[in-house]
Amino acid sequence: MAKKRATTKQVMELLRMGGMKLPAGLASKSLSATKAILRKEFEAGIGTRMQAAKLFGKLKGASPVDVNDPANKKALDGLLIWHKKLAGRALPFPKVPRALGGFFPGRISGTIVPPFDFADTITTVLSGYPVFSVGATRQGQLYASVVTAYATGRSGGSDYARVGFYFRPMSAGTLTIWSSPTYSFEWWTNSLNTSFVLSSGSVQLAVYGMDAPNHIGSVAGADYKSWDQCDTAAVEFDFAFDVQGSLSVQLAVDPSQIYLCFVALHPLVMGMGWPGSLAGAMASATVPSISYEFDPLVLAEP
Repeated sequence: MAKKRATTKQVMELLRMGGMKLPAGLASKSLSATKAILRKEFEAGIGTRMQAAKLFGKLKGASPVDVNDPANKKALDGLLIWHKKLAGRALPFPKVPRALGGFFPGRISGTIVPPFDFADTITTVLSGYPVFSVGATRQGQLYASVVTAYATGRSGGSDYARVGFYFRPMSAGTLTIWSSPTYSFEWWTNSLNTSFVLSSGSVQLAVYGMDAPNHIGSVAGADYKSWDQCDTAAVEFDFAFDVQGSLSVQLAVDPSQIYLCFVALHPLVMGMGWPGSLAGAMASATVPSISYEFDPLVLAEP
């Protein structure tokens, strides 16, 4: 029985990788390619947000908080303590029942269960000295947290954690993946006057297609949960625990690329220190399985 299970697993992996072995160094190459696309996405958005905050700050008629007024010291200290308290928390990994993996007859399809092919993390410092905490295991547990620094001056960064499997088709066709992870999240922002602040994040299911030059050429994705909070002159907060999500993602694929199929966490923050603005974002997830289905492209004869 054990020998039969091992043979079935080998057949599944052979079909999933288009009858080929994984290229040497694929894990590090895919991580490097992902870093490049994440930085490009962030730089495209942060400039627009900061420009809007700058323009808002020029508005007249607002009643700014005097951060040097002794009468405000107690309230300012209290807001900083609140930020530190949230920053010191850790979200536990949600508990989920173990999924069953295997190959299903008919179309090329299957369910991948832990241990997954890869689990990796990316930490990006955008400015200053933000505080990070991130982890990912091939057993399907993810955690990512980033909090702005308290010192005066711009501080920001992002964490990225993911777990998943590789897929390489034998022919052109359509790849569909789906997964039902259980996740938790928490975020907050704290901004005085017009001080720029940002807390954003997502819990995502995605497929990245990577070509031979280690470039992400095609992308499909959907969010179980996302937020993008940048209101100034306000204190904002939200959280939820042990939420079960269900999503599917579809992408046209071909043998020229190796496809990374994964669940990811991606929190990001930016603040100006205190007194000014502070932000935090964190998420955790447990991924019991990721399923896939590949439909080859059928060409009609003339």
